[in-house]
Amino acid sequence: MNLKYFLFFPVGLFLFVIIPVSFYSLNPGFDAIQLRFGQIVQVVSVPGIYVKAPVDHVVYIDKRINTAAIETPAMSRDLQSVQIGMVINYRVVDALKLYQNVGVNFEKIIITPFAHESVKAVVAKFTAEDLIQYRHDAKDKVVEELRDRLSLQNILLVDFNFIHLDFSEDFIRAVEEKQIAEQSAKTAKNLTEKIKEEALQIRARAEAEAYALQLKRESVNETLVQLKQVEAQIKAIEKWNGVLPRVTGETIPMIDLRST
Repeated sequence: MNLKYFLFFPVGLFLFVIIPVSFYSLNPGFDAIQLRFGQIVQVVSVPGIYVKAPVDHVVYIDKRINTAAIETPAMSRDLQSVQIGMVINYRVVDALKLYQNVGVNFEKIIITPFAHESVKAVVAKFTAEDLIQYRHDAKDKVVEELRDRLSLQNILLVDFNFIHLDFSEDFIRAVEEKQIAEQSAKTAKNLTEKIKEEALQIRARAEAEAYALQLKRESVNETLVQLKQVEAQIKAIEKWNGVLPRVTGETIPMIDLRST
């Protein structure tokens, strides 16, 4: 009996060591590249449990959407330094080709350097102020350039976003001073426009009052003329002695009531 156990012990030990390294499992969202002495034996994409030789090595490539947070310095067109933080969401399209061309450390070898180069190239086309004002335009240009470069390496750019754009303290101070000056100039301009508008209103009121006064004067002058005519007629009546002038013929004499 002791001899039997002694013989089974090596067999059991062998199976205990060999069996675990003869199988591997693949989870959803991954591709498995099975290697034997550095040569690709097969590529598995369907989740499950698979058999492999004990000498085989399995490389797992995550084909889900992954995120890379990257920091890089850059220089604007007007030579202002800016520290840029960005987030890149990406997904592996072809795990086998990516592994053959780059290996498993593709984020460090491809994604990060490409992001640095693309961002620096785009930022160099903007002045610092334009980069702040047209941040979304800069983002679109980076996405366009980075997407094309990554697609050639079998990586799909899902999304890209700037986290922060940090400028030097001197530049920030200069921008603040400029904004204050522009606001002061705008306030002064608004005040000037207000004064002009008030002056125009005063002038319009003065012209309206002058026109009304002129009409009033013309009306008064006309009234005075009529009043003088009435006064003249009243004086003529007062001087009349009541005797009508005698005339011959059928013509009816008219009495001139105006004073002579």
